[in-house]
Amino acid sequence: MLAAMLAAFLARGGFSRSRLLWFFGAEFLLASTVSSPLDVLAREYLFTAEAVERVVIGMAVPYLFILSMPPALSFGMNRGVNRYVAWIAGIGSLLIWFLPGPLKAAVASETVRGVEYATLIAGGVIFWWPIHAPDSARRLPMVPTSLIYLTAATIWCSIAGLFLAFEQPSLFSFYSASKDTLHIANSLLIDWSFSRENDQQTGGLLFWIGSATVLLSEIMAIYFRWYRSAEVREEFKGR
Repeated sequence: MLAAMLAAFLARGGFSRSRLLWFFGAEFLLASTVSSPLDVLAREYLFTAEAVERVVIGMAVPYLFILSMPPALSFGMNRGVNRYVAWIAGIGSLLIWFLPGPLKAAVASETVRGVEYATLIAGGVIFWWPIHAPDSARRLPMVPTSLIYLTAATIWCSIAGLFLAFEQPSLFSFYSASKDTLHIANSLLIDWSFSRENDQQTGGLLFWIGSATVLLSEIMAIYFRWYRSAEVREEFKGR
C-alpha cells in the first residue's frame, strides 16, 4: 500500500526534497506503528495501546502526509474542502472506532483492521486539508478561522478522552477474552497493574493528552506563522 501511494505521488510530480522527507517520515511512522509490538498490544491486550495508536495513525501520520503533497496533487479537490465537512470527517473517523462494536470487530478481523487504518488516514488527511492544502489559496485564514477549527477539535477530543477514561470498565471487556499470543496477560495485570479499569482510564487519558498535544502544537505553529506573515509585518511597519 505504501509503495502504491509513493508511486501515485511521484507520478503527479512536483515533489521537492522537503516534501519527500515528509512523505517518507509519514510512511516510516505508519509502518513502524502497525508492525510494532504496540499494534499487538492494541489488538489483544490493552485499550491504552489502541488509544496511543489511534493518535499516531489518525492524527500524526495524516499530518505528515498532507505536508508532503505538492500543489499538483489535489485528488480532484481543486475547489477545496468545506471546513465543516472536513472537521466532521476527521473527528468522526477518529472517534467512531472507539465504539465497542467497531473496535471489537477491528481487533478480531484483519480486514476490518485494514478498513480502520484506511478510514483513520483518509479522515485525518481530510481534517488537515483546510489547514495545509497543497494549494495555499484553498487554506483557511490562519486567524481566527484556523484557530477556531483546531480549538473545537481539541475540545471534542478532550471530552471523548474523559468519557472513555471514566465510563464503566465493562465498555471494552472483550479484551479480557482475547488470545494471549505473547503470554504476558498475567504480567500486565500483576506486575504493571493494568486491570481493565486502569487500562481504560489510562487509555482515555492518553488519548486526551495525545490528541491535545498534536492539536495545540499546531495552534502554536499557526500563531508563529501568522506572526511571521507579511500581513503582520506590514501592520507593524505602519505603526
